[in-house]
Amino acid sequence: MNYQDENEEIDYLINDFKNKVENKANLIFYDIDEWLDIIDFFSIENYQKYYLEKAIQLAYKQYPDNEEVIVRKADFIAEIDYKKALVYLLAEKKRLKNPEHLTLLAYQGAKILSKNNKNKEALNTAQECLKHKVNEYILNLIAYQYIRLFKYEEASKYLIKAFEICYNNYTKNRAEEVRSYGARDFLCAGTTIADGLISTTSLLCKIENKYKEIFYPIVEKFVEYDPQNLSYWEMIAEFYEKCEDYPKALNACEYYLCLKPDDLDMIRRKYLNYIDSGNKKDRIKILEKIIELLEIKLQNKTLLNQTRNDLLNTYGVTYKEIINIYLEENKIQECEDICKEILKKSLQYPFFSQEILFTKSYIYHTLSRIYLELEKYNLAETYAAKILEIEPENYSAKIAYSELLLIIGKFEQAEELFQSIYDSIEENIAELKSKKYPNELKLEEQYSLLTMLFTTWAKSFFVENSGDASLNLLNNLIEELLTADYVEDCLYTAFATYIEIVTHTNTHTNNLEKYITEAIDMYGPLLLEDLMEVLALEKNEKLRLFLEELQEYFDNDEEIN
Repeated sequence: MNYQDENEEIDYLINDFKNKVENKANLIFYDIDEWLDIIDFFSIENYQKYYLEKAIQLAYKQYPDNEEVIVRKADFIAEIDYKKALVYLLAEKKRLKNPEHLTLLAYQGAKILSKNNKNKEALNTAQECLKHKVNEYILNLIAYQYIRLFKYEEASKYLIKAFEICYNNYTKNRAEEVRSYGARDFLCAGTTIADGLISTTSLLCKIENKYKEIFYPIVEKFVEYDPQNLSYWEMIAEFYEKCEDYPKALNACEYYLCLKPDDLDMIRRKYLNYIDSGNKKDRIKILEKIIELLEIKLQNKTLLNQTRNDLLNTYGVTYKEIINIYLEENKIQECEDICKEILKKSLQYPFFSQEILFTKSYIYHTLSRIYLELEKYNLAETYAAKILEIEPENYSAKIAYSELLLIIGKFEQAEELFQSIYDSIEENIAELKSKKYPNELKLEEQYSLLTMLFTTWAKSFFVENSGDASLNLLNNLIEELLTADYVEDCLYTAFATYIEIVTHTNTHTNNLEKYITEAIDMYGPLLLEDLMEVLALEKNEKLRLFLEELQEYFDNDEEIN
């Protein structure tokens, strides 16, 4: 069965299940592999948890002794309450008799403990598993706990043992794909490489550079067995990426592409490693190659919708990267040319009609930025206005347009548009708040727009050497946000902008201290931690000392509690 046939079968299965659930069918039966496919599908689609819960309930009812169903049920419970998941696994261990299954459930318990940062408990549970079964997955889990406990020598020993098992079980034609969700990784132990082993090993090498000498040759040993194996080159590329050794990752990508030159995913990976390794030469050529391959693939009328959408997303992202490179390098003419090329292609290719691809408004926005840079203000304004012609309710575009008017000196028009946007947002907020049960997401969206409006203008004022005006704007914003709900992110953005400006002007510090104190009272010490780490407050000694005092207060308070 090819990949497309398999996907079509999954699509049919998922739709069949959903229809039966929605129609409240009396009997819903599938074989075990179908149930596992259904559960795994909804486990990835987080927004469809209702169907996930239903699938797990029905699968468990039909196959109560199936260890894979049990493990998936434990994972689902753990997302809500990991302690309940552990209790559930313990009950199932008492019920089941198969020793292999008992070890599996213990292993799953260790994974749940690890995920919830109970590292010592996870380590002890995983080591208990070794009394009944030794495989690369258990060894990898133990190694990972040792890394978390800063015991790197012990971690190294267990990782070496895990790799030895992989080599000993090596067969050239052995299946290479291991399903890593839930129990499958454990039950498939003995495949050519254990899922997760590469990640743990690269983590150790990244933390302690000295381990590279040990593990680089161990990982590379796989391709010595089978240099034509694409999966191994991909694995090695991933390993070096995670070690942040980008030249070696790039080299692995090149070897892969010698075997399969038109592999889109690997070309993309090559590009990212190329950038991360500090290279800038020929970036555009690699991206243009990606565009070329994508256009060929997108002409295929038999593509599944999801596949097409994934390709379109990559297509849009790739073009945006080209645009950003030209802007970064101040190649304004090239940037203008590529934007116009995209507009032409929107007429040439039918796949441009897909919503997932970037819209004309994005192109118009980019062209507006370009012409602003060239000081062609009329053209900049024309393209900014074009966005509102096709998307009149696009508040982000309205805010950008008001900022443009401010920059080019059309103060009266800019202030008029600012006031119009502000009044509209406030009206929307008031209307939402008047409801008995306000829509939290919509309220958050409106406050985000309000924050964008004020911070955009504040930054523009600051650039124009009007620090007082910018801080007054932010004062007004913060005062409103402090009385609102659902605005944690907005408040953080407002404070970040405020602090950035204060640290440069060294004014308004009293207000800032008041605001920070109030915000921390509302949102706890985590906000304080973020402020101290992310924002370079050492530029302002008074503020730095003030925040250190607050940090000490929270540390003492935590010890008392």
